[in-house]
Amino acid sequence: MNETQQWADGEEEALRYPLDRICVRSGILCPSCQRKVDTGIVKEYEIPIMKSLMEIEEEMKELRDQGEYIRSYKYDSFIVILIRGIENLEVLERLSKKLSSKLRARVRVINYSPEKKRIVEQLIYPATLLGVNTLWLPDGSEQTVIRISRQDQRFLAGKKKYLEEILSELLGRPVRIRFE
Repeated sequence: MNETQQWADGEEEALRYPLDRICVRSGILCPSCQRKVDTGIVKEYEIPIMKSLMEIEEEMKELRDQGEYIRSYKYDSFIVILIRGIENLEVLERLSKKLSSKLRARVRVINYSPEKKRIVEQLIYPATLLGVNTLWLPDGSEQTVIRISRQDQRFLAGKKKYLEEILSELLGRPVRIRFE
């Protein structure tokens, strides 16, 4: 989502969303919000995620006066939510746990950063990132290789496939995770 994206939300003391709060809460989208879903700016599966975030926002005062919802990525029962403006890791971790319970899925909420490396670090945490490299293939295409310590392989057990898919979508090119 680009910086010039108009946010439909008029409230100042809450997380900002790309759809109107009333539309998300009611489940009935106005023409403007429906257009955003139809054009792919917002995916259909993101609406219940935003609704859950709004409900949790009332409980967690730390979410007020800061941040905006950027996008969610879903792969099977694993969901990654990008939020801009909330850098407190404890708040993000508590939010992840509450959303996991509410959505009945594994959820990771991360603070959006324009730096690819920072997003990867948050997504693979508690594993240690050794590096992010670009691999140029003979056919002229590019692939990103995420290098992680072999000792931290246990932290990503069963998640490697999900993480590669989500990181590929996030970074806009194929991603492969390699343990060294």
